[in-house]
Amino acid sequence: MINIGDILSPKHILLDLDADTQSKAIAKVAELLEHDSRVKDWNRFYEGVVANCSCTTNESGSGICIAHVRTNAVSGMIMAVGRSLEGVPFDEAGIRVRLLFVIGVPVALASDYLRIIGALARIFRAEKGEAALLAAKTHAAFLDRLCALEIEM
Repeated sequence: MINIGDILSPKHILLDLDADTQSKAIAKVAELLEHDSRVKDWNRFYEGVVANCSCTTNESGSGICIAHVRTNAVSGMIMAVGRSLEGVPFDEAGIRVRLLFVIGVPVALASDYLRIIGALARIFRAEKGEAALLAAKTHAAFLDRLCALEIEM
């Protein structure tokens, strides 16, 4: 079973995402993965991520977005995260997104992919989970908190 800690590296976490549109935000976070050895075809991966972006809000009104693609343009599951304390306006949903996850997964790893997406949704729905991620001061602290929340939730 693949866990968040297996696919997310501290270097793929952007704690101060600064973008004023959905497309700029996705581009900035996705670019963290551009030179990852697991990306076999960057253009196909990026086009898929842009085309599959799901956003939602929690009870506090904060937004989360998961831009994802199931594709053989990646050789293994990959993830990058962008965090904006002020929130980025996302056109389609009309919300301000504070956490943006970009995920790529090979077609063969569908069950692990669904489990990771479910874990992110549970973490975000819990006010405590979102607060812990927004309070992280370093890339390593963000990753540690996210991994702990994955186990806890």
